[in-house]
Amino acid sequence: MPISGTISYSDMVAAMLPLLRFEVAVLTLLHVIEAPVATPLESPMHNEMVNMAIQKLQPLVDWLGDQGYTVDPEVVLARNVADAIIQETQNADYAFVFMMKRRKRKGIRGLFSRSVTERVIRYVECPVVTVLV
Repeated sequence: MPISGTISYSDMVAAMLPLLRFEVAVLTLLHVIEAPVATPLESPMHNEMVNMAIQKLQPLVDWLGDQGYTVDPEVVLARNVADAIIQETQNADYAFVFMMKRRKRKGIRGLFSRSVTERVIRYVECPVVTVLV
């Protein structure tokens, strides 16, 4: 389950309510920090960003734990978010990927935006469940 850094906590909880129907052993909450090409992936600056992302995920981890799920929060550094999600699904045996999709931007900004969800759907082998937030 990729977690976007720009979606509010209440939106994430609302989007995850459909998960309550599924019986899964472990939920992996994946947050990808996109690192610029100019910086090395093993930078001390990134350690602070990883720690901040883990702290931001904690209320969601606690809420899902209260719902009876075992939750594994995972924060990774990558050059490209979609590639990191695709690689994660190829490296582990996931039943499905649950993604929150933002509304498409309108106007000229929408022409140049790329959809992480669309790329993930094309390249992963397991089913992808998307919820528009």
